[in-house]
Amino acid sequence: AIGAMFWINGSQDRRILLVVSFLSGTCAMSFAFCGVVLLTKGQWTLAIAPDNWAERLNSVVAVACMTGLGALTLSLHHLQAQIELKAETMTDPLTGLLNRRALTSLYGERSFGPFMSIVMFDLDHFKRTNDVYGHPVGDQVLCRFAAVIKKYARPGVDAFRLGGEEFAVVMSRMTDEKAYDLASKIGVAFGAEIVPTQLGKLRSTVSGGIGFGEASGSSLDNVLTEADAALYAAKRAGRNCVISRKRMGKAEPIKPALRSA
Repeated sequence: AIGAMFWINGSQDRRILLVVSFLSGTCAMSFAFCGVVLLTKGQWTLAIAPDNWAERLNSVVAVACMTGLGALTLSLHHLQAQIELKAETMTDPLTGLLNRRALTSLYGERSFGPFMSIVMFDLDHFKRTNDVYGHPVGDQVLCRFAAVIKKYARPGVDAFRLGGEEFAVVMSRMTDEKAYDLASKIGVAFGAEIVPTQLGKLRSTVSGGIGFGEASGSSLDNVLTEADAALYAAKRAGRNCVISRKRMGKAEPIKPALRSA
């Protein structure tokens, strides 16, 4: 049962679980041999403990297997605890998204090619939201935005809360246009969210800046710097929009769908 639990969880090296299964099966077989020997000898009732080759083999195998199983089970539980602790250190407790440490761990050594990008999101006027509505409402707004990002999660799209009202989304295997469209959809969806408060319904908006990798390869820091510069440009452009370096020079207007209602 223990082996099955860890196998289904899938968080451990399954070779270890195969060893657990082997030891359990071997121990069970040694008991089965004892039963077979008793049956072949017609010993249906026992007045004393049986003494035969199967019993002697079972004594050795059972002790060895039980000792090994105990040690492996303790090791697996210890490993599981370490994995859970690491997951906690990599996760933002409020939103459930990965945190900045996880971003560095996952992508710090990666080379960002032309089909990889990072969107930096920053909630607009978030300080004012906290000041006017209170920090509990601000936390709700952060969680709403995290929920919106999760709706658009897919293989190759990882979301992170970097701290405060700042988020990042790493996109892989996407063209520039698709990355921009996905970032815009996130902005539109968040703008439609309504948070009820004691002062009435609250709508919030978000600004985004996109940094792209290069054919020659870019580091995480370089792409984040580019995304941060694009985010700053989005703030200067009036907020509630998504801007990328490749669109800055075109003076492209903010998409109407992203404007405040």
